[in-house]
Amino acid sequence: MRISTKAMGCALLAGLSLAACSTAPADSGGPAPTSTASGAIGGTLTILYVKMFQPALEPVVKAFEQKYPGTKVDVNYVSGDVGNLIGTQLQAGTAADIFVTLPGSGGVMNVHTLAAQGKLLDLSDSPWVAGIPRLWQGDMSFNGKTYAYPGTLQGLGAIYNMTKLKELGLKPPKTWSEVLGLCKSAKDHGLYAYAQGLNDSAGPQMMFLALSADLVYGPTPDFSTQLKEKKTTVPASPWRQVLDKYKQMNDAGCFGEGVMGRTRPQGTDEVAAGKALGIVDVGAAIAPIEKAAPKSELTILPMPATDDPAGTYFPALPGFTVSANAQAKNPAAAKAFLNMLAEPENISVYAKGYASVPLIPVPGFKPPANLAALNEAIAAGKSAKIADWPNPKVNDVAQQGVQAILLGKDTIDEVLQKMQGAFEG
Repeated sequence: MRISTKAMGCALLAGLSLAACSTAPADSGGPAPTSTASGAIGGTLTILYVKMFQPALEPVVKAFEQKYPGTKVDVNYVSGDVGNLIGTQLQAGTAADIFVTLPGSGGVMNVHTLAAQGKLLDLSDSPWVAGIPRLWQGDMSFNGKTYAYPGTLQGLGAIYNMTKLKELGLKPPKTWSEVLGLCKSAKDHGLYAYAQGLNDSAGPQMMFLALSADLVYGPTPDFSTQLKEKKTTVPASPWRQVLDKYKQMNDAGCFGEGVMGRTRPQGTDEVAAGKALGIVDVGAAIAPIEKAAPKSELTILPMPATDDPAGTYFPALPGFTVSANAQAKNPAAAKAFLNMLAEPENISVYAKGYASVPLIPVPGFKPPANLAALNEAIAAGKSAKIADWPNPKVNDVAQQGVQAILLGKDTIDEVLQKMQGAFEG
């Protein structure tokens, strides 16, 4: 599956296919809303949500019905082609009051796409809007108005088998030099450091997305804008260092033998088996490792690309966002539900249901131990967007280019030029 960097929220971070199958919508009938025109909260509130993350939403639904007696929340949990289902229902005028969306642009269920079509309710006056970190505001808004509650962030970084590291007396690296040092130490113990899977449709990008946080998008969050305004080019940018360091890691044996034939699932299996110390991937990759090695301690940390620890950024991406229907039958209840979802005690529960952390920092939020570093980075303003190409074809070219570089078929200069050509094309 090709991953678009503008719409990879659920496909990349949650590992969820939006086009696997179709689930028919449930009957959205029920009692009419109570005095919604005057802003009173009552009646039936309908929600369309993703079945995979039902445990995240259920506690909030129960809390909402308790806070507003007489209000019924009717949730249709689906597990198929969510985007097309939402589009069909919006076109037919049968869409729920609240439904899941994806941040930014890039697809049929993205916030920018639906807001431009006039399908989303303006949420700009909601109390939680002011708390959205500046880095992510554009993903939730369109033409200066906010149309989505952001929910949670998942990280992309180095997932380490800490049990194995401790057994060997090793520590996760905090600088680029220590990364290369860890690769050497792993080889000295007959292992390898990072079980990257380059024989995988999404595998080659994981390392360059991680390295680009420190080298490109952390220090230059407006890099994509600079490209569009022709203030820079891909060959003239720090993407040269990203690809060079990727090659350095391969040359140093960081990925072990057989990396070009390894898949991502095979890579996580290697980490679980203790044959590799870690893998650079999205946070969702922790789950299969935990399942295969339940006694191993795992953590996800940012991948350092410089020798300045203060210049380390944790790449992250919002998963599903939540929006309200512009033609909602119960708009007052819809806004009240999103406001309640944003309350600290509820968003904490919601985030844990996603095995993630709140996008809007919550004082006192206690993440699982393996997500502590991600939560700290977000609170400290040290998170970075995952490569946000104006033309998503650039990411495909970069993935193919990495394979060509490591196989000696293309030079870094040649790949950078191809990336620039894909951007312009």
